[in-house]
Amino acid sequence: MKHISRPVSPPMHRLISTLLFAASVISSFATKTCLAEALPKSGRAPEIRLHGDHISFPISMVREFPFIEGEVAGVKGKLMLDTGAEQALAINDHRVLLSGGAVIGKGLFGSGQTFEVMLRPAIKNVHIGSLSYASATQVASQNAQLLEAITPDFLGWIGYWFWDGYALKLDYQQSQATFYKDGPGDYLKGEKIIAELPFEVRKLPNQPIMHVKIGSVDFAAAFDTGQYGTVYADAETLHRLTREGYLTPSHADMEKFDVSGLRFDSGAKAAIPAMDVSSSPFAAAQPIGLTETNIITIGYGFFRQYKTVWDFKGRRIYLLKPAPQASRRAAADLPAPGKQ
Repeated sequence: MKHISRPVSPPMHRLISTLLFAASVISSFATKTCLAEALPKSGRAPEIRLHGDHISFPISMVREFPFIEGEVAGVKGKLMLDTGAEQALAINDHRVLLSGGAVIGKGLFGSGQTFEVMLRPAIKNVHIGSLSYASATQVASQNAQLLEAITPDFLGWIGYWFWDGYALKLDYQQSQATFYKDGPGDYLKGEKIIAELPFEVRKLPNQPIMHVKIGSVDFAAAFDTGQYGTVYADAETLHRLTREGYLTPSHADMEKFDVSGLRFDSGAKAAIPAMDVSSSPFAAAQPIGLTETNIITIGYGFFRQYKTVWDFKGRRIYLLKPAPQASRRAAADLPAPGKQ
């Protein structure tokens, strides 16, 4: 049995995932100037918005992170499709060299490193997949060189206000993200629903939160496409879950644990392979509004098992049956949904 007794230095893959979550969330709560207070995130990059009834983008996966090909100010690269990011567009100004603007605060990476958050008056020539924008104004940027370890051409993030008013259907197996203006009658047409998961939001409109249990232990679950997933609890709780068989060392990666016995309030059950566990606090808990001690972040490790719909307006996440060929491809390395 693997010993879990104290926080350890996280491996690079976990550190990058934590950095990414923290960079997109914690910077929202950095020390702010009057300029930043006068311009909420909904007002930044207001030109970068979806239009039309529905639109699809091909996505490319780099490890657990979904990207859309793009271009900013003549620099080509990848923009992360990150439900954990609130701003419509935020730029990695280490990759895209920008001038002008003002410092509006400091952000904090999960590792403790700080970075300046800039607000740029205008950025020209923004391309997101097939969409083109002549310019975007009042765009936030930060030096995200650390995240270029994911992909060297990391341009930044696209987030919640880009698709405000749309539901997101995410299909990792078919490498496609589709946004729907209309409701369930449109985005659920022809789909088989496996589970419907109601969620709440607390401090941020883009952060779904649910109550779940692992075995008999209560957890708050935070959902985000910009990470794989981690179980956060004190060492005693992690030992208990290990003893009871809900955390078992993963054959795929002995530094990780397979999680079983995950149950949602809706009655749905799930298992997630090869998750990180940590007895350290979750760095983004306070900005999101999580006050619980036990937290599980749910991302790619869970969502790759399904097609999913993220309906922020209706506050529902739908788990949908993937295409048959996608199910066969996933069967070799993923547990069946709900299998205990």
